[in-house]
Amino acid sequence: MSRIYTDYLNETVLTIPDKFIDVKTGESQLISQGVQEQLEYHAENNTLIHLLLSALDEYLHPQTVQSAGSKEIMIELLEIKKMMQRGNLIKNEPRIDFLVNNKTPNSSELDLKDIEELLEAFGG
Repeated sequence: MSRIYTDYLNETVLTIPDKFIDVKTGESQLISQGVQEQLEYHAENNTLIHLLLSALDEYLHPQTVQSAGSKEIMIELLEIKKMMQRGNLIKNEPRIDFLVNNKTPNSSELDLKDIEELLEAFGG
């Protein structure tokens, strides 16, 4: 049974069936609960046309997410580690020492233990 979603303010009416054909794969799919919830939300808030146009824009012009990769995160963690090894600039604060057996790391890479120590130092 299809459902009708209406945005009276923007004069938008959308009839949604129980199933749809995915235009990328050609397969029939059920309408997910999340899609139904978004349609209801935007119909109630008079933003249904904006949801549809945003979805079409994303479909026609997909953008790659510019998130920091693990390499960039590791570089930042390494910088934090180096700053902490040099000592805290605030007086009366203990120096956090990550050096095991007083050895200076030869490589610029962090291992999992280093990451755990950094997180613990910041209360995580």
